[in-house]
Amino acid sequence: MVVRKAYFIDADYVVHKEQTYARLLLKGKRKSVRLLYQYDPYFYVEAPEDKKDDLLSMEIYGKDGESISPKEMQIIELKVGQEKRRLIKFICKQPKDVALLREAIPFKCYEHNIPYAKRFIFDFDLIPQSVIKYEREGRFIKKIISINEEYLKLRTAAFDIETYNPIGAPREKQDPVIMASYAGETEGVITYKKSKKRFVENVTDEKELIKRLSEVITKEDPDILFGYNSTNFDIPYLIARANANKCEINLGRFSGKIKPLKKGLTNGMRLDGRVHMDLYPMARFFGFIGVIKAKSFTLNSVAQEVLGEQKEDLKKDDIWRLWDSGDIENLAEYSMVDARLTRKLGERLLPICSELSTLSMMPIFETAVSTSGQLVENLLMHRAVKAGELIPSKPSGSAVTERLAAPIQGAYVKLPEPGIYENMAVLDFRGLYPSIIVSYNIDPATLVKEPDNKFTKSMVNESPSGAKFLKKPVGLIPSVLDFLIDFRVKLKKQIKTLDKDSEEYIAISARSQAVKILTNSFYGYLGYARSRWYSRDCAESVTAWGRKHIMETIESAEKRGFRVLYADTDSVFIIYKEKKEVLDFMKEVNKLLPEKMELELEGFYPRGVFVGKKGGKDDRGAKKKYALLGDDGRIKIRGFELVRRDWSKVAKDTQRKVLETILKEGDKDKAAAIVRDTISRLMKGEVPISELQISTQLKKNPGDYAIKSPEISAAEKGIKRGLVIEKGTVISYVVTKNGTSISEKAELAEYAKNYDAEYYINNQILPSVMKILKELGYDDYSLKVGGKQSSLGSFV
Repeated sequence: MVVRKAYFIDADYVVHKEQTYARLLLKGKRKSVRLLYQYDPYFYVEAPEDKKDDLLSMEIYGKDGESISPKEMQIIELKVGQEKRRLIKFICKQPKDVALLREAIPFKCYEHNIPYAKRFIFDFDLIPQSVIKYEREGRFIKKIISINEEYLKLRTAAFDIETYNPIGAPREKQDPVIMASYAGETEGVITYKKSKKRFVENVTDEKELIKRLSEVITKEDPDILFGYNSTNFDIPYLIARANANKCEINLGRFSGKIKPLKKGLTNGMRLDGRVHMDLYPMARFFGFIGVIKAKSFTLNSVAQEVLGEQKEDLKKDDIWRLWDSGDIENLAEYSMVDARLTRKLGERLLPICSELSTLSMMPIFETAVSTSGQLVENLLMHRAVKAGELIPSKPSGSAVTERLAAPIQGAYVKLPEPGIYENMAVLDFRGLYPSIIVSYNIDPATLVKEPDNKFTKSMVNESPSGAKFLKKPVGLIPSVLDFLIDFRVKLKKQIKTLDKDSEEYIAISARSQAVKILTNSFYGYLGYARSRWYSRDCAESVTAWGRKHIMETIESAEKRGFRVLYADTDSVFIIYKEKKEVLDFMKEVNKLLPEKMELELEGFYPRGVFVGKKGGKDDRGAKKKYALLGDDGRIKIRGFELVRRDWSKVAKDTQRKVLETILKEGDKDKAAAIVRDTISRLMKGEVPISELQISTQLKKNPGDYAIKSPEISAAEKGIKRGLVIEKGTVISYVVTKNGTSISEKAELAEYAKNYDAEYYINNQILPSVMKILKELGYDDYSLKVGGKQSSLGSFV
């Protein structure tokens, strides 16, 4: 028996000699290993205790006729809501026995659908990316002595493939892999055509390319292997081509086994003994929550946004042409840059993903393909186990349908009057919904079930919606959120003391960002129809208290003589005369708020622009659509077309210039001149086609749309060229001169040869600026170019 320490990376399980073992992937000082810990799967049964012996003696038969019976039973006391309940812990021999035995038991069962590896991690409080100290005998861990959070830099590498594609989309049954690139401690491109590039390695054919890529990954031996859309394309394609060549692709550490993982709408590919991290779903997740603000989620677009780097713009059609022509140099460079960018992007996103993994108690492989709701659920399951609480069951299909049919009332919004304003202060509640949950102890377990007269008014918090919550004991969700809120406050204070270029600053910033992501996801999880902890009363109460506090703040501000211009969810925009008055008002409000709630100064803004609603007939402004000039000279923009990808670059650039001119210079004539100049350049054909692309993401497969919009028309033209275009694809198109209707004129950007200037003037440029210029006295018909008149509805 020896004592060792190692870094915990991942876990799954194996069955060996009819015993179930948790299989831990650990990284030691010299190498990575997989060790086994004997641990039995189990679930809970709510049955009379005198039925325990009957249950223990039950025997059923599996599909292959094998006898299946429980291994052991124990009486366990767990918290269920506000009470403690005695349950039978039903211990099984193998994970597959759980579902079979549960189906045969005539009593209510709990925690039967928790994956074995999760159960093991929860029960042992096994923090991902932590160092565990353990007693070992051969391959077997006999005892886990301690678990400590320590930072260890993991080895990383990235890979990418290029495929032959004469019809646009490669066909895995017949189109070969022509190049494979990798970037790790070393880097290079593997191909079977000669190149002068020093980083290119030549092999004899596709079969040798696949075998050589396997050898390179084995030699590099990364703990984490990055890819970009590698789950849906690179790995399945390599598997198909390996089968066609009667060889194996091995990207793992111990074997070439690759196991698919499906988490909701996202897929993953688990490699044997190595973490595969597909950056595409991670980039989309970070884009959805606002960490990444890329125009689209191609590798090029995300790398440009995150790294400030991009690769050469090589069209898909060029790949097979370059290959056939023998021009390997450009293709090799293109392939090499793909791998380099993928690794750099992975290194940049890894710290946040790693921190999310540690906080949520979910191994990093699963974290990379999870939604924020799944991360919150995993964290709550872990905390429930620590607190001795029963984990709620997943809802049935009918329950989900019922929940979806009863939407929850949202936040309060006071719409602004359109116009240009001076001296605005923006105040917002720090973490409004999380702080409400903590302040009022909102939790399904603290919810008072009506009627219940044993609780007096002093014992409960009654929400504006009428639901009541016990003040004590503290619920699971408020307790977890309370920890996260306080933790982030400490991290933000620590960040201020660190050098921005230091490794510690990067690590602590990533942890703070991860805490923020989780904290802000709890309210949505409470109201999510498929949540284990779903509660309509809880979610409804959060928004009801939110409306109450924002409306009370507005009322207080108006009594103090401030003009409240706009309010939305957690923010209030007020017009002020003296900054001190704003700060004094804020202090007064905070004195009356519960301890965890705080109204903060978001900023002072010398000038701001609010515009009218789209198609609005009244005088009210649009929600979440404004531009503000800060005290520091920076411009804050919300809701305008320039932050959306479904508008062309020329329209967004024009809008940005107009806003900057108005906010910084206050010169309406100069702003109008910017628009006239853009219209003139469009009419003369001087605007590059690259600035005219309009992008949108398909919510369905192209064939499922009843109406043929421009993007669908462009997509169908692309499909005819052999491109793979399906649900989730980002379509970038240009409206050309070719055709009669807009849909007929729409062409994929890479195939567009001209553009319809009239369309871009009337449907992109003018709509993007006229609501702004209207506030400066310009009407729809006051912009003229060369004696011709431009308007929102026509161009003469």
